[in-house]
Amino acid sequence: MTEATTTMLERWRPQATIDIASEMMRLTYTIVGRTLFSTDVAADAEEVEHAMEVLLAQTYRRLERLVDLPEALPIPGNRRFRAALATVDRIVYRILSARRQAGDGSGDGSEPADLLDILLRERDEESGQGMEDGQIRNEVLTLLLAGHETTANALTWTFYLLARHPEAMERVRAEAAAVLGDRPPVSEDLAALPCTERVIRESMRLYPPIWAMERRAALEDELGGYPIPAGSTVVVSPWVTHRHPAFWSEPERFDPERFTEERAAGRPTLAYLPFGAGPRFCIGGHFAMTEALVITAMVIRSWRLRLVEGHPVVPEPGITLRARHGVALTLTPW
Repeated sequence: MTEATTTMLERWRPQATIDIASEMMRLTYTIVGRTLFSTDVAADAEEVEHAMEVLLAQTYRRLERLVDLPEALPIPGNRRFRAALATVDRIVYRILSARRQAGDGSGDGSEPADLLDILLRERDEESGQGMEDGQIRNEVLTLLLAGHETTANALTWTFYLLARHPEAMERVRAEAAAVLGDRPPVSEDLAALPCTERVIRESMRLYPPIWAMERRAALEDELGGYPIPAGSTVVVSPWVTHRHPAFWSEPERFDPERFTEERAAGRPTLAYLPFGAGPRFCIGGHFAMTEALVITAMVIRSWRLRLVEGHPVVPEPGITLRARHGVALTLTPW
């Protein structure tokens, strides 16, 4: 995480204007590729960024339709979706092929080096068979895409809010400078960055990366006097819950201090659910928070961020919560 972030920061220049949304998409994609699959995927970042835009937009459009048209129809949206998926598949199968050529994952009994090794070593308890390439592709695709898209969005909105609230940015910079000095963060530093963590959590309250999620009712139920038939879909919206005045005072205001221990005492646990809840709580929640802390501290220690006047910043609710036109920022040294 620190190496990839350092590489990005060395590329930035004073007074340059950047789209922080694009920068974060590429950075988090690079990090997840190197962390989970020991693969340098930086060269593919631009292709994957554009492919993800198409995949997520088309998937959300299908969810919005009253009638879902078959994927086989050669309409423009379906053609774009298939082309984008082919791009991502090519990258995933290349990663898999390279690892297969380096070794089949059976190894010599030593500990797996990364997540891909674990997937390749996995064997069915009864048959002893490993997973087929198609199965591993599904796992890798999910982790590679889900492992960077949501974190990138969380960071984009965090930097947007810091640029809008210079006093909070100053506090984050002072904390990072005091804890880290000029060196990269190490894992032991993370607990010493409470101000930075509160800023990230408040950002995910106002702009949750997954703004709505669906759950299927396994049995017939009733909620608030409304019958819920078995098999029906219930939509839970962190965006709505995170701004509900019953749980949050002045819910529209950016206030990281609402996540201090004193002010959080007594707040219902499920008033805040950026990573979901229950048995399907996000498996990457800890990874994402670690990554967000490292990147936020390193960026703000190095640069003062200013919003570009006149650039529209508009939340775009799709599968994830993106910024429709990106977020343009100007970089200024401290």
